[in-house]
Amino acid sequence: MKKYIFIFLLTACLSGLTVQAQENVSSNELITILKTTKFSDALRAVEELSEFYEGRKIINLSTYDGEIGLPIKQQYWKEALQLIIDFNGLTLKEQPGIYRISDPEQIKSSDGEEISPDTKQVRISAIFVKINENFSKNVGIDWSTLINGEVQASVNFKGASAVADELFAAAASERVESGSYIIDINTLFRVLEAHQEGTIMARPNIIVLSGKTGFIQVGEDFSIKSRDEEGNTIDQFFETGIIMQVTPTIIQQGEEEAIHLVARIEKSTAIPGAISTIISKSTSNTEILLYDSEETVIGGLYDTDEKIIRQGIPILKDLPWWVLGIRYLTGYNKTEKTMGEMIIILKVEILEGIEKRRNDNTPIKEQIKQTRKDNQEIRNLIQDDEENQEKSKK
Repeated sequence: MKKYIFIFLLTACLSGLTVQAQENVSSNELITILKTTKFSDALRAVEELSEFYEGRKIINLSTYDGEIGLPIKQQYWKEALQLIIDFNGLTLKEQPGIYRISDPEQIKSSDGEEISPDTKQVRISAIFVKINENFSKNVGIDWSTLINGEVQASVNFKGASAVADELFAAAASERVESGSYIIDINTLFRVLEAHQEGTIMARPNIIVLSGKTGFIQVGEDFSIKSRDEEGNTIDQFFETGIIMQVTPTIIQQGEEEAIHLVARIEKSTAIPGAISTIISKSTSNTEILLYDSEETVIGGLYDTDEKIIRQGIPILKDLPWWVLGIRYLTGYNKTEKTMGEMIIILKVEILEGIEKRRNDNTPIKEQIKQTRKDNQEIRNLIQDDEENQEKSKK
């Protein structure tokens, strides 16, 4: 259907040119071709007119040899050739003595590599979660056991705390292996946040072409002013926050596919000072091999959080300073330092080329269209029934 709409629009755009051209050409330059004609046979028919009137041969370098797909009726041969080429998504170039037909030119990436509809992509999903170090040790979570969204925790954590008891209840409701409990990471994160023992900092998701580099930053840039060699003031910008730079490459051996992933993870903050700006940074670089839909964990990124806690006699310690200075006699500020570990969970998934995905999704799209149509028919029947009931009441 879309192709015929395209023919109509293209024909309409060229109609003015066609009428003018046909006023200057003889009827011998008009050609009629059935839409079921093979592409190569149609080119031979057009080539006879091309050689006779312009002395040009038609060189077909394309791989297409199906039917032309559209009817040509008393069309100027040159415009008929262009219609056939455009309809079948090919490329036509006029060169001295020839018309050259070829497959559509491949799109090239920034580094010059060709990209086609069959080019595969990789989806990389990440979870950045910060966990209280003491809690992580007490519970005994073994992140190296992560598989299918589940991790193992030591059997010894039962009864260690209210949080551990809640995790035990969640694990026991699923499955228990010898010496350890299996815990779903989504349940783990939910319990951590509920008891303020951890927090999910970011959930970035990026799709990258195989062999290309993807970049995600959750944070902000800051600048430092400096002077160049000529004495001009310039701003030098730095990136801070949660930064993820990944380069996945699909490796195929026979029917097996794996992903070679080069990842750089950074968590950084900028602390402006009177003399200079301090950048606090934790960085991890890794290079690993993963199967499709496999997960891996990056840990060991520690930092310290400081928070000021007001302690002392309730109510009196929180009085305003101007109430006889009582707050200074009944309370004090305490600085509490908490060591936290940032855990990064990476999951990779291979996505087929867009051509295959389109073909795979076509039945689903048709089913959705049919469901919407059925729902609309039901709504129409209900509306008609309501209208009939209203008329019968009247």
